Amino acid sequence: MSVGQPSRNFQRRGRAFFKCLGVGASLLLVTACGKRLEPAECDQLLDHYVELLLRDDRPKSSAGEILRVQQEARKKAERDPAFRECRARVSRSSFACAMAAEDANRLEQCLL
Repeated sequence: MSVGQPSRNFQRRGRAFFKCLGVGASLLLVTACGKRLEPAECDQLLDHYVELLLRDDRPKSSAGEILRVQQEARKKAERDPAFRECRARVSRSSFACAMAAEDANRLEQCLL
């Protein structure tokens, strides 16, 4: 792994995040209550997930590196159909759970 490049584990987990958004979509749509997420909240969710992954994968990441990887993830998310459906697929309760998560595994569980 070269410096500044995400590990394969990090990349794999990132792909898993987008799959989590798609898993159980009908359940989330049926059980979702309240106002849909705003686009900025979907971005916050992605940023939080990236930060948690980096903490696990590269614990000594600087704030600048975290920001850079978050920006890269947002660019990739713009092209990902599952992420575009974030507002419709993630309930308010799942969002609250995910944003309170202290590790990537817990965040992923919140989105299932």
